[in-house]
Parts: sequence; structure tokens; C-alpha cells
Amino acid sequence: MPNGISCAYFAARNYIYGTKEQNIFKEGIAGAQTVRTIDAVTNTLPVLSSVRTFFGSLASIAKKIVYPLIIGSGIYNTVKSKDKVKTGVSQASGIGLMYTFEKIAEKLLNTAENIFKGKEFFQNHKSARIGWYILKGASFAASSLLGYETGNKIAGNIVNKIREKNTNSPQVNDSNNNRENDIFADIKL
Repeated sequence: MPNGISCAYFAARNYIYGTKEQNIFKEGIAGAQTVRTIDAVTNTLPVLSSVRTFFGSLASIAKKIVYPLIIGSGIYNTVKSKDKVKTGVSQASGIGLMYTFEKIAEKLLNTAENIFKGKEFFQNHKSARIGWYILKGASFAASSLLGYETGNKIAGNIVNKIREKNTNSPQVNDSNNNRENDIFADIKL
């Protein structure tokens, strides 16, 4: 459901961060999203109809590799991190919630679009259709980012809370006299 607007945004964002972080997976995402953006442009401009088939084929491949690249980026971030547990949990949660938010946004935006398509105003005003296209792309990108950031932060906070709880818990006395932790403590001798 991503359109040219959201693909262009993700291409630019992943290129900037991929270059900055030297993350080849994000740079790959940028390349895939660039191809998808060009495909969206060739589909809207009749002048570019001669290259439409070529970019359509490339965009089909790019669509299939975006999520594997996103997962690869999460693994790469985890491997290079000093705190692999927190980073791994945060990356997995962020990517999972990002995907969930994207699917929810896709359903809601498709429902809204079906409602708008039947309206005379939408059919008769090109500016309304262009505005909807921009809003749809921006909304999809925002939902994707919101899902990732929410999942990442929640998982990171959970890891911090678990660690905090484990460091603040009283130490268990491991001596043989500590009948409280003994599995046979309820047996009277």
C-alpha cells in the first residue's frame, strides 16, 4: 500500500541513516525504495510509459526484498551493539510493531479511499485526488515510524525494568541452612 510519497520518504531516510551508520542494509532499503518511487512516477506520467514495464519489474523485486533488508538491518544493529540483548529485543519489537501498524494503516486508508472514490467531489477535482495521494503516503510513513518507535521504546523499557528488578532484588543465601529456598522445606523433620 505504500505509494510514491512514502517510498520516496523511506528512500531518503534510509539513505541518510544508512550512510551515516555505515549500514549496508539501510542503503539497500534506500535503493529498493528509490526503485519503487521511480515506478510510482512512471505510472503517473504518460511520458515515461516506455520505461514503465522495466521499473514495474524492478519494483516488484524491490517490494519483496524490503522486509528482509529491514530484518537484516535489525540483525546488523544488534551484532554491532554493545548491549546485544536490549538492542535485539528492541529491534525485533520495533520491526514487529512497525509491520502491524503498517497493516492497520493500510486497511484504514483503503477503506477511506473506497469511500472517497464514490464521492463526486473526489472524482471531479484533481487537486483532491493529489491531496489524498500525499495524505495517504504521509499517513502510511507516519504509521510505520510510529510502530517502529513505539515497539523499540517499549521493548527497551521492559529490558531496563527487568534488569533494574534483578539488580535490586535481595540476594539469595545459598547456604544449606536456608530452608526457605529448599524444595523440601514443607517436610517436617
